[in-house]
Amino acid sequence: MLKPTAGVGSTPMTLLDADIKRDPVVGEDTWDLFEAIECSFGIDLGDYRSHCGRTIRDLAADVGRLTKYPSADKCLTAITFYRLRRALQQFGFPRSTVRPATPVRKLLPWRNRRMRWQQMRDQLGLELPGLLYPRWALLLALFGPVTILGCMKTFWGIPLSVASILGLSVLLVIPAIFASIPFARTLPPGSDTCGGLAEVILARNYAAIATENGSRRGAEVLWALRQLVATEMVMNIEQVSPDARIPQDLNIY
Repeated sequence: MLKPTAGVGSTPMTLLDADIKRDPVVGEDTWDLFEAIECSFGIDLGDYRSHCGRTIRDLAADVGRLTKYPSADKCLTAITFYRLRRALQQFGFPRSTVRPATPVRKLLPWRNRRMRWQQMRDQLGLELPGLLYPRWALLLALFGPVTILGCMKTFWGIPLSVASILGLSVLLVIPAIFASIPFARTLPPGSDTCGGLAEVILARNYAAIATENGSRRGAEVLWALRQLVATEMVMNIEQVSPDARIPQDLNIY
């Protein structure tokens, strides 16, 4: 099977050749999850099919064997939080106001959250999960066009057949989705507090942070893998059991 390769501390290469196809046995969601794991931990998992059906605990053991981070007793979560706090200071917040329990929405208000999220990413030099769309924006983008066209037919008497309503709705859905992009400002699961956001950032950038600061391995790798899976699947970490099988128990394909 042809797939991207990644060395320790590197990002998987993007396949640009249109003739190279993904393995049909591995679903798209599962493929994307394995790619995210490779990118975060700086490893090459090899044939993705060999990992399907195994538990997150088993995969964490494999990650621990494949990684080459120096051993250390440092708490990577604390290190990541201190980096996050320094990045937030660019917005004028004193160190004393940025604590693990501080709500992120207080520091990154809705009106300028997208801009500050990008500035924080640039300051950290790390990968951040994307902000999410609020449900109402997605529902409006999907069902707004057909609702408007239906009202035009019912209340204004505009001669529109059911087929034309459905056809025009399909044409309008894509522009409506693009129009809702600025509303992607909802924080990812687990990122409500500064401490939680630090954990999410660590899970997405484990190789970069552990290579620089060392790693305690073992339980830390398992926790980081669970957090990464939760972030990628838009779930809370409590919903990701160490004994969950990939992909069956994650409800992905």
